[in-house]
Amino acid sequence: MNEFKKHKNQIYLGITVLALALAAVLLIDHAVRRGQEQSEAAETVTMKTEKEKKDSVIISVNTETIQDGLANMGVLITQEYYFTQLEKYSKEKTYLKFITTLSEFTYSYDGKVLAGVDFDKIKVTKDDGANTITIVMPPSEIRAVTIDRDTFKIYSEKESIWNPLKLEDYNISLAEFENAARDKAVQNGILERSDEQARNLVRQFILNLPNMSKYTINFQ
Repeated sequence: MNEFKKHKNQIYLGITVLALALAAVLLIDHAVRRGQEQSEAAETVTMKTEKEKKDSVIISVNTETIQDGLANMGVLITQEYYFTQLEKYSKEKTYLKFITTLSEFTYSYDGKVLAGVDFDKIKVTKDDGANTITIVMPPSEIRAVTIDRDTFKIYSEKESIWNPLKLEDYNISLAEFENAARDKAVQNGILERSDEQARNLVRQFILNLPNMSKYTINFQ
């Protein structure tokens, strides 16, 4: 009888030890799983935060780069108009209210008219929600008229002894020639071509920046 009780107690003891061991295993497994879940959650939050910060930096840099990059170009010559122009200069003088004397000459020069845009005055606005960039550009202006003085030619000259031609007359004729060349270049569309070329340069500059291909560029 005593032997039977002894075996019975040993069986109960074994069951108890086994139950405790199983409980310990379950507790350890639960702790490990919970730790992994917390680690994964923390990693997800960290990755999300880093991505948001990265995206924010990219947008900020792009906007800053556009404005600064365009401004650093300064006044950019975007169109040139070459010409060989023939002009006539005349000078009249009247003596005694009825005697008129005339001196004149016909001449030509080679040169070019330069038109461009002040990129420092360009204004940039950006709508990330609509994926649009709006560029406000100043109009093109005639920036210079350059004349090659070595190409000066006189085709005909008529000079009155009472009204001789002087160096001052040639200087005046040159100023008139520059104005005529400027007007002719404008009439031939130099400013419109300059505006279009400037828009193309701005568009290429922006689209070559990182992450800008998705944006639509509008000009005003």
